[in-house]
Amino acid sequence: MASRRHPAELEEREDLAPRSGADLRLHPVTADADRALAAHVADVVGVQPDEIRVGRHCPACGAVSHGRPWARIVDTADGSTGARGRADGRATAGRGAATSTRPVLGVSLSRSGPHLLTAVRVGGGIGVDLEEAAAVDRGWDPSLVLHPAEAGQDRTAEDRARLWAGKEAVLKLLGTGLRTPMPEVRLAEHDLREVAAPAGFVILVALSRS
Repeated sequence: MASRRHPAELEEREDLAPRSGADLRLHPVTADADRALAAHVADVVGVQPDEIRVGRHCPACGAVSHGRPWARIVDTADGSTGARGRADGRATAGRGAATSTRPVLGVSLSRSGPHLLTAVRVGGGIGVDLEEAAAVDRGWDPSLVLHPAEAGQDRTAEDRARLWAGKEAVLKLLGTGLRTPMPEVRLAEHDLREVAAPAGFVILVALSRS
């Protein structure tokens, strides 16, 4: 798919993997998200699903029942863990982290309509968002979404869906979620890509630059 610019200044690419290490997959929304993510990570890094651990961590309250997803590879032979891959792409210390050659993993999730989207990136952070254009359009309020520099970029329902999904993807990458007001985020300041999506939906992907 050819690259093009649209009003939200996003870059459209059908395949992110060759340049970013990112892999996206769609599943039925009824699928178990943790199992789908673990299987996706295992396939990307070339290990068995039982060698992957996934979970959640809320940076605001510290809870593990909700928040941004993480994934890590475990060494099943001795039960030790290598570097823990987090949604921001950084490694945290664990048993064997100092000498581990395990890849740093960025992961993200999104749900909309009948779809569950999982994203895995080797070597960097990632945030993804999948949105139904009609649903975004029904509740659109530019004062709750647009940065001052983005005024007038919401001319069509598709533009509005891209803008909303782009903001969500960036906030997932940053780990703040909607605790950060969307108008504080200017999409042009982030590495943001649009990829092929089911009819009536948009998918935006935010990538860490380090």
